[in-house]
Amino acid sequence: MKMNNEQTVEANNVKPALQQTRCCVPLIFLDIDGVFNCQLFYSSNQFKDYKEAKKQLRKDVKAERIDRLDYYASQICKERIKWFSELCKEINAEVVVSSTWRSGKTIEELQEIFDYCGGTFKVISKTPHTGYERGTEISKWLQENIKPETHGCHYFDFHTYAIIDDDSDMLLNQRFNFFQTDNYSGLTPNTCYKIKRFITGQTFGVSV
Repeated sequence: MKMNNEQTVEANNVKPALQQTRCCVPLIFLDIDGVFNCQLFYSSNQFKDYKEAKKQLRKDVKAERIDRLDYYASQICKERIKWFSELCKEINAEVVVSSTWRSGKTIEELQEIFDYCGGTFKVISKTPHTGYERGTEISKWLQENIKPETHGCHYFDFHTYAIIDDDSDMLLNQRFNFFQTDNYSGLTPNTCYKIKRFITGQTFGVSV
């Protein structure tokens, strides 16, 4: 069946809208402790007593013996932040910080810390504090920020995101998006690989 000119124009106008929904920038909700640091990292840096070491670092910052950024850098593994940066580059992802590190820091300050530690990814936001589990905070951020005019779809149709965290307090509807690390080994290349496959639609779960 042939289409007239008006039908052809209408059909052509549908395609960009579909592409916009599928091509919106992927997001990664990022935890830090248990992701960028872990027991393997601390033991490799000879932290015999990490809690005492952290107290001493705080005292050194207060006494201006070390820079504030060096304090944060001592808690971030350069190798793991490099793996994460490469992942973000490969899938063109932007970052929303969900870690407790977000408390008392602006987005610009968080970006400064990651940049100083060798990160090359872009921090665009941080999740709100709700007093509930982290999955609820992530859900609230999605509801408030994912809109048709900015992302080409409503928040409940947006699946192009990953959650990296060593805690498991996520919501059931986030199960396909959640990639759990552990406090022993933190972020690994295998976790990055799984996230890449998920975001690019090469794995089971929600189609993106």
